[in-house]
Amino acid sequence: MKNKLFFKPTDAWVGDLIPYYEDGVYYGFYLHDPRCRKDEYAEETTWHLISTKDFVNLEYHGEAIARGDDSKPNKNAYTGSVIRDREGKYHAFYTGFNADIKIDGKSVQTVMQAVGDDLFHLKTVEEFIFTADDDIYESFDWRDPYVFYDEDAGCYKMLLAARKKGAGELRGGCIALCTSQDLYHWKREKPFYNPQRYVTMECPEIFQMGDWYYLGFSTFSDRFCTHYRKSRSLNGPWIIPEDDVYDSRANYAIKTAGDGTQRYAFGWIASKKGDTDNGPWEWGGTMDFHRIRQDAETGDLFVEPTEAEAAYCSRKAELTGETVFAGNVTTEKEKAVLKTDQSELAALLYDLPKTSGAFAVRAELEYSSEQEFGIALHTDEGMEQGYFLRIRPSQHLMAWDMWPRKEQGMYQWQIDGDIPYQIETSRYIPKAEKYELLLIKEGDICVVYLNGKTALSTRLYDHKGGKAGIYITQDEIKIRKLEFLTAE
Repeated sequence: MKNKLFFKPTDAWVGDLIPYYEDGVYYGFYLHDPRCRKDEYAEETTWHLISTKDFVNLEYHGEAIARGDDSKPNKNAYTGSVIRDREGKYHAFYTGFNADIKIDGKSVQTVMQAVGDDLFHLKTVEEFIFTADDDIYESFDWRDPYVFYDEDAGCYKMLLAARKKGAGELRGGCIALCTSQDLYHWKREKPFYNPQRYVTMECPEIFQMGDWYYLGFSTFSDRFCTHYRKSRSLNGPWIIPEDDVYDSRANYAIKTAGDGTQRYAFGWIASKKGDTDNGPWEWGGTMDFHRIRQDAETGDLFVEPTEAEAAYCSRKAELTGETVFAGNVTTEKEKAVLKTDQSELAALLYDLPKTSGAFAVRAELEYSSEQEFGIALHTDEGMEQGYFLRIRPSQHLMAWDMWPRKEQGMYQWQIDGDIPYQIETSRYIPKAEKYELLLIKEGDICVVYLNGKTALSTRLYDHKGGKAGIYITQDEIKIRKLEFLTAE
């Protein structure tokens, strides 16, 4: 299927992904959320499956793991992992949840298992139910099992989003550890990772690239995003990198899969309630992929587009309707130079191409100032409305802003001037003098990649059409390349 770049099933939304790789194919199990009740999410959730070889052309395979009826612990089938045992059988471990099944008055989560001879026919093993012990771990947070085989230890290991028994409500989240010899009988061990920092640490995973091990997990307390830690050993200590996240708040519960050479991130870009920019973020959304790149020396991970995604918009559109806002443009050695004049703000804008599908903006820029520059998108000639990708080198910051930020109140000053940008979209960026930007937008989804290192995903609903281009707030910027491209 190549109808759209970003996948969302008909009449449902994509929740947490469970990636798996085998024989040249990447499989993306995901939580299929029908949003069957108003203002409720992840109810009557089942596992569905897509497969792909290039992360653009996807094949949808339908339901992969069914949920139980309203009396069963798997009334909802939530996140987990897939592993193939040494006899070739596939085991999917997942979270079962039924709010009506309680211990000490609290609804509990259970680990359940589905088994099959292939990835397309996984059946729940009804007698397998694995719960927290209510001794090392609290019984009501016990989810997102990630199972792998530890060659050195000679056993299977399971990581879970859990809470240390008796710990505080706001910093008791940990990653639990369980061990097994046969995938059916499990022993609870002391926590694998216990930073005493988060409410919970969802969707844990562990993987190796070269000489480095990586521990991934998602949080919604200290910051709403997916983090990673790095170590030279599977047993730690785990180091926090300078930039420890893959993407923004909009792309949650990212997990990864690789073929031994390349590794890719599987996540979902959240929708906003009411399909409007000022709506609150919702659970579930649209599938998204990134390619993960490693600095082998430092062990740091960077995020860039997949090869097929980068090439998806390949038809160059003519730049028309040139508009210079409050500055001047000159040509210097085949580069356009945008300078501020008497104003603190200047922009070079062009009409966005008319297309019903995806479009992209590619830019190569040279900017040595400590001030701000960025991309204006869906704006008018007077820069009175639209979106602004704000890049502030001195602050190592990239974030989206929207103008106006909200409808003005009774007084002129009631325009959210105390919110400098969309804080949840902020990304740390390494300081540079040359910046290569790829912005891809399809419908209300927008993903930006900067210098092959940083990804920023979001939703942009309200403003459409208009113009796009480069802006600065002081000094000058050299525009080596500015292209608009479409997928048609």
